[in-house]
Parts: sequence; C-alpha cells; structure tokens
Amino acid sequence: MSSAPADGGRRSRRGFAYQDAVTLLDCLDMHEGMWTQVSWEDLEDIVCVDGDAPVYRQVKTIEEAGKRHSVAGVCLPRLKKNPESSYLGKLFLGKPLSDNARFTFIVNESPHADFHVFVTERGKPRGPIPPETRENIVKRLRGVVLPNERDIGWCVDRLEVLVAGRTIDEVEDRAIRRLSPIVGSHLGQAPLSTEVEDIMVRLLVRIARDAMAPQPRAVSAMDFRDMILLAITQSTGRRQDGTTAPLTKLADKLAVAGVSAEEAEAQKEKVFRYRRAQRASVGPVSEQMDVFADEVFAVCTRVMAERRAGRIQAGSEAYFETLSRVENLPAVSSGAVTLARAHAVLADITARCQNRYADAS
Repeated sequence: MSSAPADGGRRSRRGFAYQDAVTLLDCLDMHEGMWTQVSWEDLEDIVCVDGDAPVYRQVKTIEEAGKRHSVAGVCLPRLKKNPESSYLGKLFLGKPLSDNARFTFIVNESPHADFHVFVTERGKPRGPIPPETRENIVKRLRGVVLPNERDIGWCVDRLEVLVAGRTIDEVEDRAIRRLSPIVGSHLGQAPLSTEVEDIMVRLLVRIARDAMAPQPRAVSAMDFRDMILLAITQSTGRRQDGTTAPLTKLADKLAVAGVSAEEAEAQKEKVFRYRRAQRASVGPVSEQMDVFADEVFAVCTRVMAERRAGRIQAGSEAYFETLSRVENLPAVSSGAVTLARAHAVLADITARCQNRYADAS
C-alpha cells in the first residue's frame, strides 16, 4: 500500500507521540473485537479495518489555547486555491473508496458547534448531520475530484469526529486503565501500576518503531495479542502459564552448585516476589534495596575472582562461600535485611548476571 498524500511519505518520529497513543487505543479496540486489522502511517495516520470495511483516521491536534477545529478550518486550503490540500481534502483523497469505507477526524479539543455535529464516542455511530452543514462542506471543497465516481457529499455522509483527549497524558491514562485488566488476566493477579505503565511504554515504542519502517505493517488481533504478551513477559518476568521467562537459566546456573531442580524452582518464585517488591518500592526504600543489591553483587564478583584465581573451588564450594558472605553482610546480620530477602537478591543476581559458580553452565 502507498503512503497517503496527507503524509508525503513515511514520517520522522518527532512530535508524533500523541498519534502513537491514539493508535494504541485503536489496537486495544481491536483486542476487544472492534477491528480485524489496524495499520499506521499507511494510507492515513491510522487505518482500522473491520472485515472489508476500512476506516481512514487522521489525527490533528491543536496546541494553541482557545483554538478549536471548525468546518471552515478543516476545509481551509493549505495551498492557495487548492481545496485538495485542506485537512478534509487530504483525508478523502489518495485511498480506495469502497462502499464500506468511512473516515474519522481525531482531535484533542472539542470542536466548534458547526463541526461538533460530527462528534461521536469511541465505537459508537454518530448522529444525523444537518443538511446545511453537509452542503457547507461540499461547497468549500468544490473542485476536489475523488476516485470511484464518489463525491464530497458521499464522504461527508461517512465522516465522524472523535475527541481522543486533550493531552497525551489523558490518552495514555485511558490506555493504562484499559491495559490493567488485560495484564491482570494474564498474570492471574492484580498488576502493579508501574508494571502496567511499563507495558504501555513498550507497546508505544513498538508502534513508533513500526512507523519508521520503510513499509507500513498491518497488525491483526492475534499480532497485537502477541505484542501484549511479549511486553508483559519483558516487564514482569511472568508468562501467562506462570513461568518466569527471564529466569529460565537460573536452574542451570544453580545445578553446577549442586542445587536441585526443585530448590531452583523455589528460588525462582522468591526472585519473582522480590522483583515485584522492588518495582513497587519508592523513595528511601527503593534506594536501600538498590544499595543492598550492590553489596550482594560485590560479594559475587569477589568470590568469582577468587574462584578463577584458584583460591575457591568451582561448583558447590563457590556457591556456599557466596551464600555465607552474603549472610554475613552487616545489613543481614543486623536484621535490617531478612535472610530470605538476602537469598532472593542473590538468586536474582545469579539469574541476571554471569555465572558466579562456574565458567560454563
């Protein structure tokens, strides 16, 4: 598919964060069954498809205080005496106009009364349009030639306006609230707010990255489901089946230290709980956890160096020495950090870092 005349080619990414957030809402609509396919930076900013019915969506935000879109504004030629260069002219042009095609003009401010008659809520059809409003747009866009023997009136009959949110923060907040139950369903427990926000960011990064690709990519409902699952696994370490993906090598690293598979599995669960606690911590508590983790990391590095120097045997002896030194850290011996937490931090570092107990797992 070719790029839309509205874009003049594949765009750079500066200033398009709002559009990416709106795209994420459309993908979430698809996840709930509204669309069968969503693409962006295609024939329009966003193209949502339901079976054989495309909806071409153009995003136009206004940053100046007090300004709002009106019929005159969206029909105003950006090039002198060229109505095709207006916002609506670009929205209607440059794409197949099948019988089921529709158009959405997405804004961040409630438009003027004459254009407000096109406003609808997400997923709902709009109401009737006064004949004089329809004729006003047809008159202003006179001279625009459309394919398939369509005319401007035909397009106006299929036009709706969606107010997505005044700021990007509002749009992202809507996305977070919609993502939260999806994430909770996959995890089998309520997610942390920080986890949901991180998942949203990962999805937005994916949308932005795809928008920079040479060719637009159409995403199906299954594709987007896979994107969500990957983001959940990356952010929480937990797959839908309950396994902890980033920790799959922990058992191998502990095996060389003589730790059984059953005990390694128990340690994986401790690490998972520790990571949740770590993500949920703020302020001084977060700083204290980071300081203690640095101390454990330093112990691991020291034992590894001694092992490689031949002063400590690899395997179970190296593991025992590491465990003993961690338990003797001042924070643990004083009770500021529980023994269980210390073991969980050590297991977390073991899972994430170079093998401390042998050079080959």
